[in-house]
Amino acid sequence: VIMNNTIIKMITMTIFTLFLTTGCENDSPTAAPESATISGIITFTGDWPADGTVAVSLSSNWPPQGAPAASLEITSTDLSNGTYTYTFENITFGSYACISVSWQDPTDADPTSNQKTLGAYGGVYPFFTAYGGTDPTAVTVSETDYSKTGLDFSVNLIYAASTTGG
Repeated sequence: VIMNNTIIKMITMTIFTLFLTTGCENDSPTAAPESATISGIITFTGDWPADGTVAVSLSSNWPPQGAPAASLEITSTDLSNGTYTYTFENITFGSYACISVSWQDPTDADPTSNQKTLGAYGGVYPFFTAYGGTDPTAVTVSETDYSKTGLDFSVNLIYAASTTGG
């Protein structure tokens, strides 16, 4: 009888342990995001430049230096009622100093000076606080804050036109 009680207790403990370990598992596991998405609407004013490339970029530095973390070329035919909806997908988690639209001046062969900033998220022309403007707003994405939407801003194409004369 004592042997039977011991066996019953061991079986009961084993079953109880199984319930505890399987009962604590997440029944509906959700995978942690591996990357981020950043999106918004850009409103353009002014005349589209006749030459040169217009692009929206996500950069780690302000002013941008080197290749951006993400970039999308924009053409005038991409606009709908003067607006362009951008989406950067598969973005590495971290902090980014700016989302900006620039125009590549085709008359300037120097890669350190041929990008003219036309607008930036949170920024005000000339996009530098030191020169009377406002620096762009930094954007941070993480595993817990991985989808940034509504990062809208305006772009004035006159800043491209004003530089074509030299």
